[in-house]
Amino acid sequence: MEGRRDLADPQEPVLVRESGIVLGHMNTYAERLEASLSRQIRVELTERGMEQKDLADAVGIEAATLSRYLKGHRSIPLPTFFKVAESLDVAPHVLLQRADARLAG
Repeated sequence: MEGRRDLADPQEPVLVRESGIVLGHMNTYAERLEASLSRQIRVELTERGMEQKDLADAVGIEAATLSRYLKGHRSIPLPTFFKVAESLDVAPHVLLQRADARLAG
């Protein structure tokens, strides 16, 4: 399928940097997308003038838990991801598309 990326197949490792900090080597598209999604959620928060605590409260999780998700220490469970998107008033697929676009550009 054209344009489809296999989530299971490792690609050439990519050294990921964010704000000058090396986050580590991301070996798969899925790992890179997850990191990009965390970054996109932070962008969405900034655009709305929201703090992480505001989003955590809206989603119904502890602020420390959200912080672990956004730092990449834990993966965001799918039900929580849907609540995050809803709380940001963004369709889940749009949030993923924006994160994917960050990888391409």
